[in-house]
Order: sequence, then structure tokens, then C-alpha cells
Amino acid sequence: MTDARQQDLLNTASRLRELGRVPEAIAAYRALLAAYPDLPDSWYNLGYLCRQAGLASDAMAAYDEALKRGIQGAEEVYLNRAALYSDAMARPADAKADLEKAIALNPAYLPAYLNLGNLHEDLGDRAGAKAAYLRAIELKPNNAIALSRLAGLGRATSPDDPMILRIKAALGSGMLLPADKALLLFALGRLQDSCGAFAAAAESFAAANAGARIAASGNVAPYSGPEELVRADRCAAAFSTPNARVGGLLAPSPQPVFIVGMFRSGSTLLEQILGSHSQISAGGELEMVTRIARGLGWDPAAIAAAPAANIDEYAQAYLQRIRTMFPGAQVVTDKRPDNFWFVGLIKRMFPGARILNTVRHPLDTLVSVWTQYLSSSLPYGYSPEDIASHLYAERRMMAHWERLYPGDILSVQYEQLVKNPEPEIRRVLSFLNLPFEPACLEFHHSTRAVRTASVWQVREPLHDRSIGRWKNYEQYFRSLPPHPALSALLAIESAGKSN
Repeated sequence: MTDARQQDLLNTASRLRELGRVPEAIAAYRALLAAYPDLPDSWYNLGYLCRQAGLASDAMAAYDEALKRGIQGAEEVYLNRAALYSDAMARPADAKADLEKAIALNPAYLPAYLNLGNLHEDLGDRAGAKAAYLRAIELKPNNAIALSRLAGLGRATSPDDPMILRIKAALGSGMLLPADKALLLFALGRLQDSCGAFAAAAESFAAANAGARIAASGNVAPYSGPEELVRADRCAAAFSTPNARVGGLLAPSPQPVFIVGMFRSGSTLLEQILGSHSQISAGGELEMVTRIARGLGWDPAAIAAAPAANIDEYAQAYLQRIRTMFPGAQVVTDKRPDNFWFVGLIKRMFPGARILNTVRHPLDTLVSVWTQYLSSSLPYGYSPEDIASHLYAERRMMAHWERLYPGDILSVQYEQLVKNPEPEIRRVLSFLNLPFEPACLEFHHSTRAVRTASVWQVREPLHDRSIGRWKNYEQYFRSLPPHPALSALLAIESAGKSN
């Protein structure tokens, strides 16, 4: 029987959780469980909150307690543990084991098959991914996630390819939420692209992005190109001179290397190449810098003025996190492209940090972003016009950082990397003070997990098929109403043709 004090503590913790006050809710659940430990659902809630807060070890410990105390629906706990192993601990084998435990407990548990398929994709196991998605579709025939991911495992041979027809049938059911419809439209567009039906693909991508924008409405503010340029100017004003050493670690261990730039500009390819080096561990898209920026108040001026003691504390926490994820690593890459906003913060935490800026033809980058379902936290991705505006903001920001830290930032051109790989790889490794290793040219044989939209591209040998891809959509872009940023990119390309 629940006593009055237990109920009061439980109500307080639950209320704080519902309000999204995560640190306070964690403290409240800990107080509750210290006094009343035999509450498996509360242990689960504590684990969920700790995961939200980036406290991976604490989250895992709380989930263990929930299982130990006989929680009902244990398959959901194993699903969450698997996500922790995969996302926060870089332990894909443990993630796979927990997903298999979830399926053993509940063979009809759809989320476990979806996550298992995604994990197989991360690991380059196409057959395993296909089997998991097919099982998910058996459980729920028109599941948009399973169908879209299954479609992403192959290419279409013609506009009437069976997978294209299957997705069109699902789209015609009239039973889809906007987010699910967008997923299937993106998958349809990519299949149409793969068989050369570019006009149809453009229509699918435009509809997909319109649906994605609707699905994201209410979660994030609408994108504004002018506001991003103002943000870039505010960052430049806050960090107007190279830092004297006001906080930060001069000789961090392991040594972080930051890969920044535009999404879809070759950052995953570069990291896969570097991750094949014996002294480099590929960290993937870590979120720690963004979390630290948020903890310092988010505003560029506040970050620039943060006390040295705070900077040192965050730098140590960053290092401890990557030590936990990659024990014994010497160099760890942090490939979060939009960390280009936070180069000033990075250089405060790690004054000697090396930064790699991936650069690709702007219109090829634009097409690659436009044809992917990006997170709602990246609201510029829904139209060619907004992507072009974001690209200008990114270029402006990186030009500022390169002026400020000219010896610590190296631009890596995607086209050069794929056309002349060995000289370019040698140049990058020299910048990182590391010797060249032939394994870097055999990166596509790596079995490490890759957790981005480029998962299958980086498991192929280098090729130049994606260079000039934007030309397949030139006619569509030129048919759009004039827009300053997009029109400028197209005008530059036209001027280049005439020279």
C-alpha cells in the first residue's frame, strides 16, 4: 500500500517530469527511490530522464534497477538500453543483444525490429536490415518507417519498379500522418532519382519537404535566412579576436578533432576515412558541444564571456564522455557539421583544437540536403531557397573563423577527396600531425557503425557519381520564383559556364 509520503514524492516527481523540468525531476525521482526503492516504473522514468540529460551511465543503472525489480513491459526497457548502447556508448554489439532480448520477450514488438534494422544498417549489414524491416512490415504492412527504410536498401530499375509501386500504393491509402507521408515521399523520390526519373523525383521531394514542414510545425520556429545572417554577425562580434588562454585545456587526452561544415558536404566520408587510421577513433555526430553551448546560455556573447572555471569544467566533462565512449583512444573525431556555429566555444575549451571544414559544390550540397528527411531541429532543409540561405550563413561563419584561426582550420574539398584521395588524405593527416596509413584508402571495408544518412555511400569505394548531381534538378530550380540566395547560386553557375 502506498503511504502518504510516498504518494507525495511520486506526485512531485511526476509533475516535474510532465513539465519538462528534467534536472529537478531527476532529483525528485532520486529522493523518491532512496526512500522507496521497490518502484520499477519510477526507476524506468528516472532512466528516461537521465538519458534526456545525457547521463548515460546513470540511465543504464536506473534501467537495470527497473529490470531487477520486475517491471512490466520489460521489452521497452531493453529498447531504451539498446538506444543508449548505440547512441551514447558506441557499443553496437550490446545494443543488438538488448534488441534481441526485447524481441524474445515480445515477438510482435514493432519498435525493436525497426531499431534492429537501423542498427544493421549502421553496421553495414544489408541482409540483416532487410530481414528486420520485412518482419516489421509483416506486423504492420503500411508502416512508413519500415517501408521507407526497406526502399533505401536498394535502387529502382525503372519508374514502374515494384518498390515504387508499393510505396505509391501506401501513399494512396489516405491513412497516413503528415510525418509518415513525408517519409514515404522521400523514399519515393530517392527511388525515382536512382532510375533517372528526375522530373518525377523533384515533385516527390517537393511534396515530401512540404509534408515534413507541416509535421515539424509547432516544434521549432520557422526558418529565416536573414535571422541566420544576424546570428552569424553576432557570433563574429562576440568572438572578434583570437582567444588569449582564458580557460580551456592545452593538452587534452584524447585529442578531439572537430569536423564541421554543411550537412551532406562529405563529412561522413571524411570521418570514415580518418576512422580507418590506427590512431583515430571516429566519434560520429556527437551532441556534446551543443549541450555545452546550451548550458552556457546559448547566446554567443554569454559563451564568449563565460568564466574560465566553467569552460574548464565543460572541457573536462567533454573529455570524460569521449573517454567513456572510446577507452584508450588517442584521437577522437567529433563530426557534428553544425558545430560551425560554435568554433569560438571549441577554441575556448581546447585552444589547440584542430578543425576540419568540409566543403562541397554548393548546389550539390543543396540537392543532397533537399532530398533527405532532416531533423525538425534543422528547419532550413525544407526548400531549396532556405537551404541556399543557410549555406550562405555557414560560408560567412566559416570565413570568419578561418580569419580568426588560420592555422587551426583546414578546408577539405569533397570533389578533391574523391578524385585525388591519397594526396588529400595525406594533407589532412599532416594537418593532424599523423602519418599516412594505406588503410585510409580502404575505408569502405571498415565494420564500425556509421550513424548518418550516408551509411551506404561510405561503404563503397570512392566514386564521383555524386559530383554534378544538381544538374538533374537544374530545370526544377530555375522554375521556382526568384529568391536572392538560390538565384545567386544559379547565377554563379551560369557565369561559370560562360567563361
